[in-house]
Amino acid sequence: MIDFLEEVNKRKEDMIADIERLCRIPSVLDEATANDRQPFGKKCREALDEMLEIGRRDGFECEDVDGYAGHIDIGEQEEIFGILGHLDVVPCNKEGWNTDPYELTIKDGKLYGRGVADDKGPLIAGYYAAKIIHELELPVKMKMRIIFGCNEESGSHCVKYYFTKKPYPAMGFTPDAEFPVVYGEKAGVNFEITGEIEKDNIIGIYAGTRSNIVPEVCEVYVVGHYKQYKDSFMQYLSSHGLKGSLEEEGNHTKLILIGRSAHASTPELGINAATYMCHYLATISQNKLVQFVDQCFYKDHNGEKLDVAYKGLMGDLTVNLGVLNYKDGHVKMTVDMRVPHEVTDEQLTSAVVKHLKEYGLIETHKLGKALYIDPQSHFVQSLHNAYVEFTGDHENQPQAIGGGTYAKAMPNCVAFGVQFPGTDNKIHQNNEEIAIDDLLKATAIFAKAIYDLIKK
Repeated sequence: MIDFLEEVNKRKEDMIADIERLCRIPSVLDEATANDRQPFGKKCREALDEMLEIGRRDGFECEDVDGYAGHIDIGEQEEIFGILGHLDVVPCNKEGWNTDPYELTIKDGKLYGRGVADDKGPLIAGYYAAKIIHELELPVKMKMRIIFGCNEESGSHCVKYYFTKKPYPAMGFTPDAEFPVVYGEKAGVNFEITGEIEKDNIIGIYAGTRSNIVPEVCEVYVVGHYKQYKDSFMQYLSSHGLKGSLEEEGNHTKLILIGRSAHASTPELGINAATYMCHYLATISQNKLVQFVDQCFYKDHNGEKLDVAYKGLMGDLTVNLGVLNYKDGHVKMTVDMRVPHEVTDEQLTSAVVKHLKEYGLIETHKLGKALYIDPQSHFVQSLHNAYVEFTGDHENQPQAIGGGTYAKAMPNCVAFGVQFPGTDNKIHQNNEEIAIDDLLKATAIFAKAIYDLIKK
């Protein structure tokens, strides 16, 4: 019997070194440096080149697909097993990290850095799993193709483009979620909300940069001297267990509220700075935008107040107000929803539009599709059995999630790992981390699962 975990441990230092190479690059979407060769910006291009160089170093065939994505082929067979990961990362907050997010830190048996868990570390784990199968010269009927894109965090345009140029693998997984195997993903829905609202005493509100992140910081500029707001604001922060500050800005006052970021698929794990700020502002202002946010989003992660709440086979519909910008009376908001497959597009949009009309706001939307693969299929069960073999976990079963992954980009694909039940890798948060032992175990699970599915 092959001891995949022993083989992974032999390569532990090399794996960590390769993760460090990738995490050193702040591969955040940068439209200012985008061009034909680097459609998502200079740093995403650098990360793509670095991953391709890792494959070439090891003697594998590599291909760059117009800067959108790339792949490393391991094996010579015609049929393909795909392992899909992403090289782009979400931005880091200026404050809140205990280490440099772009310098890999090893402490107390864990790796710290942006991308160690989402998704550079898991991508390297998938790569090494395939490499181990190849280096052990195990008999397989498919080649393994490691596919890596540069735009997963901002719409996955990378793999959408990639698959217009390259064929779909016969099957595959993306190590960009949780264990056990994820057979279902809710539909990702985005609402862009705009309009004009009279300012009252609100000069500007600014929170969030991405719809798929719970905004951690909200800044507000209001008319009047800071002493006018000091007592009520500081009392509000204290009563809600929040941090923040207020500053004098000439004849105006700047308010800052600090919440807690989280992934939009689990907004209940965060503290939405925008909604908490508007809940306070509603006590000092008649501004209709403030009222709208307070009445429709404050402490509501499931859309009860928007009349879109639903619990289906995949779980609850979730709602995240990810971006809130208000300047010179102009409103621009982005709302992220994760929607069970039973909810129709018309049900969703009609309920949202009804509420927006009350405040003179309008919307445009992008309606994604849900993913569902039979949890009893041979494919899903083979992946799950590999997980059980290395964990002994018979309690946690194949699952559905709210997060959207590359699994939706091709047929017969699911998300598989790397976060284990009961752990928190702080995805999209400050101090992103992954235990080294968890990463090694995940690599062994991948190797076992892949081999079981493609062996002759």
